[in-house]
Amino acid sequence: MTALKTIRPIPEFPLQGILPKEETEAASYLKKYPNYDGRKTIIAILDTGVDPGAAGLQVTSDGKPKIVDIVDCSGSGDIPTTTIVKPTENDDGIPVITGLTGRKLHLNKNWKNPSGEYRIGIKRAYDLFPSDLADRIKEERLAEFQKKHFLLVAKVQEELAAFIKAHTTLTEEDQRTKADLNARLDVLKDSLKNFSDPGPVYDCVVFHDGNVWRAVVDAKEDGDLKDAPLLTNYKTERQYATFSNQDKCNYSVNIYDDGNMLSIVVIAGSHGTHVAAITAANHPDEPALNGVAPGAQIVSIKIGDSRLGSMETQHALTRAVKVIIDDNCDLANMSYGEASSYPDIGRFVELMREEAVGRHGCIFVSSAGNAGPALSTVGSPGGTSSGVVSVGAFQSQAMQQAEYALFEAVPERPYTWSSRGPTLDGAVGVDIYAPGAAITSIPEYELSKFQRMNGTSMSSPNACGCISLILSGLKAENKAYTPYRVHRALVNAAKDIQDQFRVGFLQVEKTFEHLMTYHAYDEQDVTYKIQIAERENARGIYLREWEECNKAHTLTVKVEPKFMKDIDYNKPDINEKKLAFECRMALVATESWIRVPDFLFMNGAVRQFEIKVDPTQLTAGVAHFAEIQAFDSACPARGPVFSIYVTVAKPVELTTQSYIKFENVQFGPGHIERRLIRVPAGATHAEAVIRSASGVNVAQLSAKFVVYVAQLIPQLRNDHTNRGYLVRLGKGSYGEAGAEEQTEIKRFSVDGNHTMELCMAQYWDSPGAHSVTVDVTFHGIQISGASSGPRSVFINGADHVTRFHVAAPIRREEGLSPTIALDTLRKIVRPSESVIKPLVRDRDALPNSRLMYNLISSYPFKVEGSGKETVTVSPRFPSLNNLLYDSPLEMFLIVSDVNNKVVGFGDVYVKKFKLPKGDYTLRLQLRHESEETLEKLRHLPGVFDFSLAKSQTLEVSGNWPDALVSKKTAFPSILERGDTKAAFVVSSSEHPKGAKPGDFLVGQWNWGGPRVDGNPIARVVYAIAPEQIPIKEETTELEEEINVTRQLSEQVRDAQIAWLKKSTGYKADKDKEAAAVARKELIAQLEAAGHGSHLPFLLAQLDVALALAENAEESLKDEKWKEVLAASDKITAAIDQAELAQFFGLKPIALHGKAEAEQKKIKKEKEEAKSALIAALKARAVALVALKEDSDEAYNKLSQWSEGTGTTDWKSVGVYLARERKHGRLGLALQRVNSWLSEQGGGSKDGAGNIKAALSTRRDLLRELNWSVWEEYELSWDGIRLPKGPAPF
Repeated sequence: MTALKTIRPIPEFPLQGILPKEETEAASYLKKYPNYDGRKTIIAILDTGVDPGAAGLQVTSDGKPKIVDIVDCSGSGDIPTTTIVKPTENDDGIPVITGLTGRKLHLNKNWKNPSGEYRIGIKRAYDLFPSDLADRIKEERLAEFQKKHFLLVAKVQEELAAFIKAHTTLTEEDQRTKADLNARLDVLKDSLKNFSDPGPVYDCVVFHDGNVWRAVVDAKEDGDLKDAPLLTNYKTERQYATFSNQDKCNYSVNIYDDGNMLSIVVIAGSHGTHVAAITAANHPDEPALNGVAPGAQIVSIKIGDSRLGSMETQHALTRAVKVIIDDNCDLANMSYGEASSYPDIGRFVELMREEAVGRHGCIFVSSAGNAGPALSTVGSPGGTSSGVVSVGAFQSQAMQQAEYALFEAVPERPYTWSSRGPTLDGAVGVDIYAPGAAITSIPEYELSKFQRMNGTSMSSPNACGCISLILSGLKAENKAYTPYRVHRALVNAAKDIQDQFRVGFLQVEKTFEHLMTYHAYDEQDVTYKIQIAERENARGIYLREWEECNKAHTLTVKVEPKFMKDIDYNKPDINEKKLAFECRMALVATESWIRVPDFLFMNGAVRQFEIKVDPTQLTAGVAHFAEIQAFDSACPARGPVFSIYVTVAKPVELTTQSYIKFENVQFGPGHIERRLIRVPAGATHAEAVIRSASGVNVAQLSAKFVVYVAQLIPQLRNDHTNRGYLVRLGKGSYGEAGAEEQTEIKRFSVDGNHTMELCMAQYWDSPGAHSVTVDVTFHGIQISGASSGPRSVFINGADHVTRFHVAAPIRREEGLSPTIALDTLRKIVRPSESVIKPLVRDRDALPNSRLMYNLISSYPFKVEGSGKETVTVSPRFPSLNNLLYDSPLEMFLIVSDVNNKVVGFGDVYVKKFKLPKGDYTLRLQLRHESEETLEKLRHLPGVFDFSLAKSQTLEVSGNWPDALVSKKTAFPSILERGDTKAAFVVSSSEHPKGAKPGDFLVGQWNWGGPRVDGNPIARVVYAIAPEQIPIKEETTELEEEINVTRQLSEQVRDAQIAWLKKSTGYKADKDKEAAAVARKELIAQLEAAGHGSHLPFLLAQLDVALALAENAEESLKDEKWKEVLAASDKITAAIDQAELAQFFGLKPIALHGKAEAEQKKIKKEKEEAKSALIAALKARAVALVALKEDSDEAYNKLSQWSEGTGTTDWKSVGVYLARERKHGRLGLALQRVNSWLSEQGGGSKDGAGNIKAALSTRRDLLRELNWSVWEEYELSWDGIRLPKGPAPF
C-alpha cells in the first residue's frame, strides 16, 4: 500500500468533545465507579417528547428498557373517541366498521373485544407531525400529486385541441362546449394554485379487550387493520409503531376517560430527543457516544404543543408534575422556559417546588435561558424559581475542536448568549454551569442519527445526567439524600471559573465526595426561604435605579427553614423535624460595602436579622456583585448553607443633558462590557452609534458582536423592554489596515427615569482584539392632555377637536411631522356561552387527588370582507396574556369556523389569525382547582383586533381655530428643548366597514424621522362616536285622505301575513299540525277578504311552500315542490311583466313637487313587483330542479330579470348547475361551485348547511369528470372541514 503523504499526521477525531464528560469529571467518575452510571435512577424529560426509535434510547447499560413511559401532556395528539359502532361481517367473516373518514375498516377477527363495541375517531397527520417533518412530507406528496394532476391537464388539452380541429365553425352550443373545456383547464389550474395538502388522515379505533384499552391507527389509509399494530398505554407494554417508511415518524398511545379520549403521542420536534440523549443515551457498540448517564431510565413528558409549533402550555406543565410524581421520577430535566413578570410564583412553579421537589424528592434541573449576556435575562422556571437547579451554558476547548471546527482556540468561558442573573427579586439566577452543546441522537424522521445543538437546553441535560451519576452512587452506597442536600453540594463543590456572579462549573466527583464526606450532617436536608422585608420580601438584594443606588440601606432579612414534606398526605406535618432542628451559623459578607452580624442561631422557626448595604461609594456605570454567606460554624468546610446575593447595578448620569460616550472599549473573544446609564426623565427613545476602526498598519479580524439595551420595569417581562442586536465589526474592507471607520446605528425606545444597561459582547467564537466606541443620544417627545398617559393617547370621537400638549424635555427635536394612522378596528366581545365542568381525574387531578375544573367560554365574532381577502384578527384577553409560568390559571383557545373546522390555536401569547370573511367562534378554556375562581371569570370580555385594509388617518393641526374649520395648519417641525406646543386632533366622521359605536380604532401617533425599534412614542385609541342620524331633506309628500278603517284593516292583514311567514318554524309535532290548520284557514280568510293578489301575501305563501318542500319527508317532496310551482305561478300571473319590463327599460324624467312624489311611489311599487317576480322565477326554477324536470326555460327567464344568476345564493347556483350538468358541461358547473365557495370565505352561521351541500356537489362533479385524484383530495379534506364536533382542548 502506498504511504499516505500529508503535511501533518492525521489525528484521531476528538470524540470526547462531541458530548462533553471530561470537563465535568463525569468521565473520571465513571472510570472510578463504572456501575454508578445512572442505574436505579429515573429521569423525566419535559420537552418536545422523546423518540423511542432514536439511536441509543432503547436499553440502559444494564439491559433495562431505556424509556419507561411516554406521555403527551399537551393534548395536541388527543382524539375524541366517543362515537361507538358495532361491526358487521363481510363474506370472509371479517368484522367491518365504517370509520369517520368514510373508509371501510377491516378488523382482525381474533381481537378480543367482549363488549363488541368499537370507538372511532379521526386525526390528520399534520396535526401530529413536527412542523419540519410535515414540510418534508408535503413537498414529497405535492411532487407525486402533480404527476397525476398534469396527466389530467394533458388529457383536457388534448380534448380541447381535438374539438377545435373538428369544429371550424362554432354554433352557439359548440361555443358553450368549448367554454366548458376551457373552464376545465381553468379549474385545474386554479385548483393546483390553491392546493393545500390535507396530508394523511387516519381513522382511529379504540376498544377494551377485557383487561386494557387498546387502539389501532389506519396509518396506511387503506382500511386494512387486520395486521396493524395494536397498542395500549405505553407504560403497560412499552410498544410503539411507525406511521410509514416515508415519514419514519414513531408514535405510541395512551387512552383516557374510560376510552373516550385517545392520545396519539408524537414528538413535536427533535429538541427533546437530543436532550434525552445527552442525559442518558446508551450505545453499547460505541460507548464513546454515550450520554452522560447511560444507566438511567427515561420518562418522556411532552409539554411542547404541536398545535403551537412546540410551545409549552400551562395545562401541559400541570399535567407534567402529575406524571413526575406518578412515575416516581428521581430527576426531571426541563430545557424550556420563557420570560416572566414575576419570579418564583405561578401554578406550575409552586406545584413543582412544593410537590415534585419538596414532597416527592425529585431533583428538578432546568435551563437558565439563552437571552444573555445582559443582566436579569434568566427565564422561568429555570432561572427564576427556587427549588430548581438552574444551569447556564459553558464551552470548553474540547468542544471547540469537536463541535465547532474553529480555526484557533478561544478562551473557555460561558457562552455569550447564556442568560445571566440576578432575578428580578435579587436571587442569583444561575446555580451552576455545564457544557452547553453536544452532537448526539435525533429522531428517526430527521433521516439522520446525530446532530449538533447548543444552548442552555443542552447544558441542563448534561448537568441532569451528571446528577444522575451522583444519585446512582448514593443509592448504591445506601446513602439517603434530598434535593436540598444535593442542590447545595452541587453549588459548593463547583469549580471556580472566575464568573462575575461567582457561579461555578459542575464537578461530579467533587460533589459526590462532598455528599459522602458530610453525609452525617442532617442540616443539609433543609433549604432556607430568604425574604428581605423592605424589598417586598425579595429573595436577594437588587439595587438598580438611581435613588436606591445612591443611599445606604438597612434591611431586615427573614430566614425560614423549609423541610421535606411526607409523601403520605395523611401523616402529620413536619413539626418533629422543626423541633429537632438547630444550626449555629457564622455570617460572612464577601465585600466591604456590606455589613452583617457575625453569628445567627437558627432553629425551626423564622429568624431575622439586619444587614447594611452602602453602595454610595461604588463606581457608577458598572455592576457590582457580592454575597452574604451563612456557614455552619461546626463545619465551615462544607461551604455556605445558604447565600444572600447582592447586586448593585449603579447607573452613571449623562455627561450632557442628552448624550453620553464610551470611548475605546476593549474586547476579545467572549468579553462582555456593561454600562449602566440613568435615562433622563421624559426620554422616549435613544440612538446608539457604534464605531470601530482598524489600526493604521494593523488589519482587524471580522467579529460578531451582540448589543443589548435593557431596562427593568416593575412587574413587566424583561423581553418587553430589552432590545438585542447582532452586528459584525470589521466586515469586508472595514477590516483592512487603515480602512475608514465602521459605523452601526441602532435606534430604540426607552423609558425615562429607569436605568438602562448597555451591554456589548464580542461573540465567544469570534477571534481577535477590537476597540469600540459607543455614543448614546436620548430623545424625548411627551404628549400630555386630559385623555393621555405614558405612551398612550385616548381620543373620544364625539369630540370634534381634541387638544394635546407636546413637549421636548431632553433636547431640541427636529424634523417633526406628526401623523396619526389608525390601522386596527377593536371590538369588545362578551361570551355567548360559559360552562364550568370538572376535568377527568385520570389525567388532570392535582397531587392529593384535588379536582380540577375548566371553564369553556364561547366568543362569536364576524370578519367583514369580500372573496378571498383575509383580515388579520388578534384576539386578546389582557388580564391573562403574557403570563405563562407566573399565572395561577391555565389558558388555551381554539378558533373555528361555522362548521367547526379549526382555523387556529392560541395560548397566553396574542396570536394573529388571517381569516377570510365569515362567522367564527373563539372557545377559551380556563382551568383552575377553584370553581369559585372560574365563576368570577364566566363573563370575561375578549378584545378582538381586526386589521384594516387601509389605515384611517386623523389630521393633526397646530392651530385650534383652523382645526375647527378643517383648515390645514402644520404642527411646528422643530421643538426646542423645554418647549411645549399645542396640537389639535380632528375627529373623523367616516369609519371603516363593520365599525360601530362602542368600538375603537387603534394605531400610532408618529412623529417622522428614522424608524425606532420597540414601543412607539404614543399609541392611539380612538373611540367611535354614535352614528350620524340622517338629516331629513325637505320633500313634497303626497296628500292622501286618511281612512282609519282601511288603515286598521291593512295593519291586521300585514300582521296576519307576518305570522304566515313564520308559521313553519314550530318544532313540536302538535304545534306543526296546529299551525298547518291555522295557516290553511288564514289563507282562505285573506283571499276571501280580497287580498288574493296582494304581493306580500303571495310572497308569504311562496316562502311557506319553499320551507315545507325543503323539509318534507322523501315521500312527500314531489307534492310539496309542485305546491311551490303553484305559488310561483300565482305571483307571475299577478304581475304584468311586459309593463314592468317597459318601466325599467325607460329612463325616468326628472319631475318636481307632487309629480316627483307620485313618481317615487310608482318606482317603489315597481321595484317591489320586480323583487317578487325574481323570487317567484327563482322558486320555480328551484322546484323544477328538485322535480327533475326541464328547468332551462325557467333559468333563461330568471336570467332576463336577475343579473349574476347562479353566483349569489346557493339555490340559484343549484339551478345553474342543473342546467350545465344536464348538457354535460361539468367544467362550467365545477367552476361555478368553486367560485361560490370562494365567495363564502369562512362561511356564515345561516349558510353552514349550504357550504356542506356545495362541498358535496363538488365531490360529485369531480367523480362525474373522473378526476379521481381531486376527488380523493376532497374526501381527505372532508373530515377536516366538516368535523363531527368541536376540537378538544
